[in-house]
Amino acid sequence: MIDTNIIIYHLNGDTTLEVLLENKQIYISFISEIELLSQKVSSQSEQVIGRFLSHTTIVHSSEKISHEAARLRRGKSLKTPDAIVAATARVLGLPLLTADKVFIGIPTVDVIEYQPNPL
Repeated sequence: MIDTNIIIYHLNGDTTLEVLLENKQIYISFISEIELLSQKVSSQSEQVIGRFLSHTTIVHSSEKISHEAARLRRGKSLKTPDAIVAATARVLGLPLLTADKVFIGIPTVDVIEYQPNPL
């Protein structure tokens, strides 16, 4: 599962991510979908985002995800969107690839911290 920042780095041409994500089934939270679609971008960038999203599995909320997000939010003082992303990874049993340090140290979530390539 990948966080929104990973998608943005990937779409901006991070070659390490291109290799890392190649031929992988990519899961994202509906939160990441909203964050991507709400950006003010050119119509060309909007098309690139749309193509990327069409090749991902977008996971919508469920009772399990909602309850896990609430538990994580209480325990780690996470913002609601971050808690939903972390809970989605936890419920699906998937590692979360992210460059956001807020996820580091959540004991029930397998977090893979990504260091983006300098531009």
